[in-house]
Formats: sequence, C-alpha cells, structure tokens
Amino acid sequence: MRMTAAIDWRRQTGARWGYYLVRYIDSGARIATSALGNWLQTELTHDVTEFRLQSGFFGVEGLRVLATPLERLRAANAPVTALIGSNDGETVEGHVAQFADLIGLPRANGRLGVIYYAGAYFHPKVYHVRRADGSQGAYVGSANLTASGVSGLHVEAGVLLDTAEGDDAATLNEIALSIDNWFGVGRAGLEIVADRADVFRLTQAGILSLLPVPRPPRAPSSGGGTGSSRPRLNPLLTFPPLPTTATVAPIAATLAVTATQATLPVVTQSPPYPTYLLFAPTTTSPTSGANALTGHQLPIGIGGIIFRWNRDSGRHWRGAPGTANISLPVTTLHTLRFGRYGSSARTPSRPRAEFGMHVRYVSGNANIVAAPATTNVMAYGYEHSDPGNKDVRMIVPKPPITNLLPQVNSAGFSIPVDDDLALLEWPTHADPSFRLTAIQKSSSLYTQAEMIIRAATSANQLIGHVGNGACWLPAGVSPRW
Repeated sequence: MRMTAAIDWRRQTGARWGYYLVRYIDSGARIATSALGNWLQTELTHDVTEFRLQSGFFGVEGLRVLATPLERLRAANAPVTALIGSNDGETVEGHVAQFADLIGLPRANGRLGVIYYAGAYFHPKVYHVRRADGSQGAYVGSANLTASGVSGLHVEAGVLLDTAEGDDAATLNEIALSIDNWFGVGRAGLEIVADRADVFRLTQAGILSLLPVPRPPRAPSSGGGTGSSRPRLNPLLTFPPLPTTATVAPIAATLAVTATQATLPVVTQSPPYPTYLLFAPTTTSPTSGANALTGHQLPIGIGGIIFRWNRDSGRHWRGAPGTANISLPVTTLHTLRFGRYGSSARTPSRPRAEFGMHVRYVSGNANIVAAPATTNVMAYGYEHSDPGNKDVRMIVPKPPITNLLPQVNSAGFSIPVDDDLALLEWPTHADPSFRLTAIQKSSSLYTQAEMIIRAATSANQLIGHVGNGACWLPAGVSPRW
C-alpha cells in the first residue's frame, strides 16, 4: 500500500532499461503518512509471514507499533529476524529483554542480535516484510526503532520498495539476505540473544546498560537563540502502550531495578569511560558518602553480592604485602556516583568514590566486628596515561583485617583462603558504607551462601569476574550487625 507520491527509479538491466517504482517519504513536511510507524502499521498485516529489521539505535517505546504483529508472528512460529545496535553500550538491558519476549525467544524461527563495536557504530535502518503471496516490501531510510524514529518526532527520510508495485524482486531478496547473513557467518561484533540469560550476560560484559544513560542538557546555540526559543516538534503518530503481558519480568529471580531516575544529578564521560560509569557534574575531587551514590538501587530484594576471596582481595588474611582489591561487577556500578582523584604524572586522574567500610567475621553465634574503616572505589585503565587494566576496584582496607586476625585465631576459627565465600553489602543513603563479612566455612551461613552461588552458577547468572565469580546477595541473608 502506497502512502506518498512516487518517483521513478531507472536502472539499466543488460542491454535495455528496466523501470522500477520506488517511493520516497520525508517527515520534514510533518505529514503522518511519512513516518516509519505508519509504514509498519500499514504493512504488518495478517498476510505477512516473515519480518526482518536492522536498527542502529533501539528503545522499548519503538516496539509499541510492533506488539500486535509480533504476537501474531510468534503464535504462528513465523520467521522474525532483528538486529539492533548497542552503540557505546547504551542500549538498555530491560528493553532488549522485552524485545526478546515479544519475539518469543527462545524459538526456532526467532532471531535477535545485538551489535557492539569499539570506536564505530552499527547504523542501518532497514525493515522488510514478506507476504503469503510471495510479494515483499521494505523501508530503507534514517528512522531507528525508537519512540522518536517510529512516531515521526524526528525528521526522517526513506525510500519504500515493494514487488507488488513493480519493484525489483532481486533487490528485495538482497535486503532480506543481508539481514539473515549476519546470523549465518557469525560476523565480528554480533552477540546473539537466544534467551534472557544472554541479555543478562551482555549486561555483565558492558555491552548493554542496566539503565538509560543520562543526557546533559543542550548548550545554547551560538547566534541561533537558546534551545527554549527554537521551534519544537511533536510526534506525528501515537501508539497504544505495550500490553501488560509483555512487561519486563525479572531476568534472574529479583532483577527488577527499583529506581528509574537518579536522585542526584549525574553525567557520563564517554569516551573514554564506559556509559555505566556515572559522574557528579563538574567535580574535580572524589565524591564521598551519600554524595557518592546516584540514588539508583540494586535489583529489588538484593542487598549486595556474594563473592569468593582470591589472591588479590584476600592478601591481608595471609599477611601478604600490597593493596587488596575487589573488582566490582558492572551491574552494580549504576549505584555509584564518581568524582575525580589524582592529576599528576605519578597519579593519573581516575574516577573515585569514597565510603565508610565495616568488616567482620561470622561463625555460628560469633560475630566479631572490627573498628570502622574507610574504602574507595576507583576505575583503572581507561585514560591513555593510565596503564592499569580496565576495571573498577574497591579497596579492602588492611587495618580491620589486622584487627580481626588474632581474634579469629584465638577463637579457633578458620582463616579465609582463596575461593572461600564472603558477603559484601551495599551502601545506602541511610548508611553510605560498604559492609564486608568473612564467614567460617563450617557455619550454616556459609552453607546458605554456597547454595545461592551454586544455583546462580547453574542458571548462568553469575555477575562479573569477582574472584572466581560472584552472584547477588538476597536481602536478609546477612546476619544483623
């Protein structure tokens, strides 16, 4: 079905001219039929048997127009193939999970891929349908599968092709094949999402973001007036909300995020830092205490992480020299609000947030608590002048463990060794301190922690690379302090 005036597209085929009809649409005229959403709504009818798309940017609101067609295609086990970019790692985990649910993954004829590159973007915007009668149609243009792209809020342009209107079937086949080929040859940068566990995995790897990345306000344009004085556009189309049956369920037991907006202002500094590192605006010194928390929470029902001591984090227990660190999982970092520390040749400038730290040793009814201390969380290896590996580490302070060691020894308890489990509770605005619990290996608390991390391992839900793997610590597991 055609929506705008046509233009002729002439192509030479062999020794003669062939004439193929291509339609051009442009939402600069602010006509609703020129929006991508109108084409999708018009074309994704009951006679569509296959649907393919590739979109450089993606947001869950772009799925509104697709919800009913995807439900119908899912029920028929019809082929749906989708490629979306996560440029700069900004595509949101929950949005991808919802897309996977709408496609009906895992299923044989459903395919979803996320594409992420360092220093480059995945940027096409192509949508293709195949109908029961064998005809095909496609949109090739500038509109992403986002709210602003689908609704026509942004000015977009594209061309429409359709074999039912005389366009070249070979070209339409080539469009479909170009999307399918991503899955056939395993191209670099492609991450296949077969189920929700893959979505979770991509978040751990920093390819997806747990929360939308905050955008700084636009600066006034020089000579053109401030942003508030410039013309504003409205969407050309609106679509009904996504059905409640398609809302994002927790990816792992209790993985819904409780806060959707930070209570304190944050900005990103990308590049060189990944978008999951959030900074206090304009700060030149470390943040500390409640000021070092964004206001975003860990997932509902989660109080921290269960991790294993390793050669680095557990060095103070065995009296080894050096600084002890715990590498924090990416999925926890949205809670932290960084400042800056260091600016000399000897001390590269690094993101840093400072907190109180409580450390204790628990065995049965014994609860040995060390004197309060301090810690900091710093990001390493992102600046050219910083030779460290790219990770985010929290200091394990030495004085509390030095204080605990003789008490643990005199009580006859075992000293933690590499691969033993420990609990790390997260700071809150009410108590902006980390709380670290070492556990007697023969205790019931250790058995409970071991059961939790084994279950997470079996479900492929370990987070980060803390020691030999970490998992979420459900609230209420750690004994009262």
